[in-house]
Amino acid sequence: MKRPKMIIFDAGKTLINYLPKIDDKEMLYLSTIDAIEKLMPYITSNPNHYDAQDINRLTNEIFEEYSKCRKAYFEINNQVILKTVFDYLNIKLSIPFSQAEKIIWNHSASIIAVEGVLELLDSLKCLGIRSAVISNLDFSGYLLEEMLNELFPNNEFEFVIASSDYGIRKPQKLIFEIGIVKSGLAAEDIWYVGDKPAVDGSGSKSAGMIPIIFKSSKNQYNDIPKDMITIDDYKELIDITRK
Repeated sequence: MKRPKMIIFDAGKTLINYLPKIDDKEMLYLSTIDAIEKLMPYITSNPNHYDAQDINRLTNEIFEEYSKCRKAYFEINNQVILKTVFDYLNIKLSIPFSQAEKIIWNHSASIIAVEGVLELLDSLKCLGIRSAVISNLDFSGYLLEEMLNELFPNNEFEFVIASSDYGIRKPQKLIFEIGIVKSGLAAEDIWYVGDKPAVDGSGSKSAGMIPIIFKSSKNQYNDIPKDMITIDDYKELIDITRK
């Protein structure tokens, strides 16, 4: 197998781990009481006197309804959900929903780097292998990009694609094809690294990329297709790319 010209990464459980507020359906909760309370000072009109508990409860109920779209591999941006919630409750904010979304993002979960990522990115840079990110995420892509830049200040990600910015989710082939267009490369010159065979593996393969399955300690793996390369840690990927 020839060395790739670019490696595109998934984000969650591949580059980063969310701690601790992930629900049992592996979806980042849009909000927590703490996050909603951070929005309360920005309320300028609340005629029905809803408190943070009320807002949080409705927010997560609506998020669950929108999750039906996610199961069909479509994405709803969290700004849309916030607008739905606050308009329904007849609550007005002094800030735009883009800023409200960022406040929610900053207080919904702690985010840490997956072990070995920094060393891997440094190795790819030395080898001249380009890098980028394609992630399923209901928060806006610029928030993910900002966070990745904070965690990996020396990264050379050429683009960060979030499903929320396009309305489609992996494994839909189209979101991978957008990445191929942005890269300017042939699909077979790109490896895609992700933790879910059925989403990351099958989706990237359908677009013509070479899938690499990172066996996250946070997942259980049963049947991984034999034609998909698997790695247990990023030292393995460093070794593969150096051959």
